[in-house]
Amino acid sequence: MLTLRLAWRSFLRHRRRSIITTLALALGLAMMLVVVGIANGAHARMVELGVRMGAGHVVIEGRGYREERDLDRVVEGPAEILAAARRLSQVRHALPRVTASGLLTAGDASVAVGLTGVDPAIEPAASEVASKARRVAGDYLRTRAQLEYANQPADIYIGSQLAENLDLGLGDRVVLTASPRGGGKPASAAFLVRGVFRTGMAELDGFSVQIPLDEAQALLGLGGAVTEIALMLDSPDQVDAVVTAMKAGLRGRGELEVLPWQEALRELYETIVLDDAGTYLMMVVVFVIVGIGIFNTVLMSVIERTRELGVMMAIGTSARRLFAAVMTEAAVLAVIGCIAGLAVGLSIHSYVATTGLDVQEMFGNKLAVAGVVLEGRMYSRLATGAIVEWTAVIAGIVLLSALYPAFRVTKLEPIEAMRHV
Repeated sequence: MLTLRLAWRSFLRHRRRSIITTLALALGLAMMLVVVGIANGAHARMVELGVRMGAGHVVIEGRGYREERDLDRVVEGPAEILAAARRLSQVRHALPRVTASGLLTAGDASVAVGLTGVDPAIEPAASEVASKARRVAGDYLRTRAQLEYANQPADIYIGSQLAENLDLGLGDRVVLTASPRGGGKPASAAFLVRGVFRTGMAELDGFSVQIPLDEAQALLGLGGAVTEIALMLDSPDQVDAVVTAMKAGLRGRGELEVLPWQEALRELYETIVLDDAGTYLMMVVVFVIVGIGIFNTVLMSVIERTRELGVMMAIGTSARRLFAAVMTEAAVLAVIGCIAGLAVGLSIHSYVATTGLDVQEMFGNKLAVAGVVLEGRMYSRLATGAIVEWTAVIAGIVLLSALYPAFRVTKLEPIEAMRHV
């Protein structure tokens, strides 16, 4: 109790210096909480958009297909895998897909495109591209059974920039040409434009088309095979568990591989890692500034009280108690600063978590990062564990910065200290 009273008296003795140091400490913690919360929210939004734009939280595909795009590396017998995936409680959607390159022709104009064969019944519920929010004209794909006439061309769903480049409108006829599995003569099929989408991503809006899954399988000579099965989960936190479960279920099928989104969206993942590294580097700078401020405050307090400390040692106060008094003074700074920092930081976090930050107002336009367009509002995400972790880090830095001044006190000689002016 005496040690705490000494520390508190020292804190109040130089109020201006103590308040400035405490404010610096509080602002440092508040800034860390706000920056980490916004970064986490932005990263979560990037992952969500990247996954919903087509990748999936988990992707099952032929081993090596992602590197070579070889139609001999496909998923045979997808029905069994789809059934196994849908039995997992974490899986919200399991989507069979066929992806390949092709040539889209309209009149005399032709454009190389990336084609995706999808199941029209389930894709709109899971894919951002197929959602109504991204549709700027027309409707989504229909299965052949839903067409008015059995022999009419199937539907095709195209990007807005592609439609503009080829001067296409709803109901226009196009021809899609692609190389089938096993090579040989390219195959062609006619389609009618059913709908137009806009994502804000140039590679999708300008070069992407979707057609019904069975039409893609027929065009590419795949039979019942698909090039990938994309799994959409309830939460990105469940990815590892689902990857482990699917690998166990596919044991014995070495021709297939199970990829988490971090591998399926390698560029996006590396961008997030790099951004985290930049955030942590900034935190190091903040830590150094806070540490120097605390070191200076405690050391000046010790130097100014050298005579007083010498008298205390002369009347029998142990070096251990003086060490504890200095460290307690630092702890008082840490407690007050952290409380103030938490109050400010969590208030700002709460506002951003509920109201959000408008991306267009912040950057003047939509923000494109690693092939993902951030738009609308970003929200702060800050877990309780992160709050405790960063608060503990700041408090730890304060105590570490006070170690040398506290150790210096224990080396004072009472007689010399009492002569100090």
